[in-house]
Amino acid sequence: MPLYVAFDLETTGLNVAFDRVVEIGAARFDAKGRVVDRFERLINPGRPISPSARAVNGLLDSDVADAPTASVVLPEFLAFLAESPDAPLIAHNAAFDAGFLGRELARLGAPAPACPTHDTLALARRKLPKLRNHKLDTLARHFGIEQAVVHRAGADALVTKELWLKLEGPSAPRELLTSHAIHDPVRSPRPPLGWERLDLALQAGLRVRMVYDGGTKGAREREITPRRFHRKGGVEYVLALCHVDLIEKSFRLDRIRDYEPLHPQQSAGGRAY
Repeated sequence: MPLYVAFDLETTGLNVAFDRVVEIGAARFDAKGRVVDRFERLINPGRPISPSARAVNGLLDSDVADAPTASVVLPEFLAFLAESPDAPLIAHNAAFDAGFLGRELARLGAPAPACPTHDTLALARRKLPKLRNHKLDTLARHFGIEQAVVHRAGADALVTKELWLKLEGPSAPRELLTSHAIHDPVRSPRPPLGWERLDLALQAGLRVRMVYDGGTKGAREREITPRRFHRKGGVEYVLALCHVDLIEKSFRLDRIRDYEPLHPQQSAGGRAY
């Protein structure tokens, strides 16, 4: 029977370039929902927890003052993941967790796990489009999932596990799944000259509205959240979450006819706690 690992991170804030992870929680489970192992650790981030993050996770600087640093905890977490190397990771708003985990691993010079991270947020949006929002708390109430503690990594990982099963994630068609690679979003390659404005949107985590002439239907408007730039076969691309198809795609820069970074209030971006 296949295994999965649901995980969640709590952080000092939302800026992946500057904020740090303060807690990791994970649960390894099978397709029937049986938990076979768990991982839960506090981390001393070496910087204060922001008031906005503290309001969400309830963690104080004093709570993590005596905790080990990421240099100790992250190798333990990688060892935990290595016990089931083929198990996909599951996270709610996976881009957030995959980005923060990738950034922390890059700081240590440690390789990122190759397994994909499936996103229950994107899956819930596809399956429950009429729900008023798709925050983890809202979905837990919708499905009657018990929440012993709210917005702590270990408890949220268990809720994410239950949500994955309620959404029939193990049997979901590939086209319904949105997956993210664990990578360092800060050290992504720089774009070629002329694409600095798109790079600024990427660094700020903003959505971008663009006209893309890359398909059989000709030029079409779509919204993306850029992740990183890459080059293949002499062609420059931006890897981005497409908010039309709800999957990550590579878009050729030379086929973007026009684009506009959106103010946060213009889009539904940001973390869904």
